[in-house]
Amino acid sequence: MHLDGHKLTRWLGKWQPPPWHAVLLRTLLYSGLWWVLTEGQGSLWIGVLLALAIAICAPLGVATWPTQLRWWKLPAFIFFMLKLSLKGALEVATLAISPRFNANTLTYSYRFRSLRQPDQQLLMANLVNLTPGTLTLRFNDDALYIHILHHHPYVEAQITLLESRIAELYGLSQRSIV
Repeated sequence: MHLDGHKLTRWLGKWQPPPWHAVLLRTLLYSGLWWVLTEGQGSLWIGVLLALAIAICAPLGVATWPTQLRWWKLPAFIFFMLKLSLKGALEVATLAISPRFNANTLTYSYRFRSLRQPDQQLLMANLVNLTPGTLTLRFNDDALYIHILHHHPYVEAQITLLESRIAELYGLSQRSIV
């Protein structure tokens, strides 16, 4: 992906700053998150400046949320991703400490079966990184390019399963996955 100057200019032309009370509330929230993440040791001014920048620029209104997302399916999806992430962490740790680790790396091209919208594809590109031993290298309109640390056929099945779970989250029909 590359930065399109015309799209950026159009977006900036439509951008409206949020109301002052929303900026204040968001700045307080993000400053609190900064304080928690840095365990109270981070610079207060850096945290407040970062929080203010995010509060002004980040679209947090309900109108910006994906309308087709099935919110009631989100808890099960989060549980699925946590399980996949934990499994991935354990597998990579096992490979790292194994005395006889023979890397079987592969760059794999995965064609999207049902995710056609860029935001859906971007979500999958980011979540692939949580599956065992995988890393998204890049993606374009119809494919993900993934580095697989230790290739097994089940890795490809997990990536296909991930796409189907994201498709369920967006309410896409399973027929388009075939």
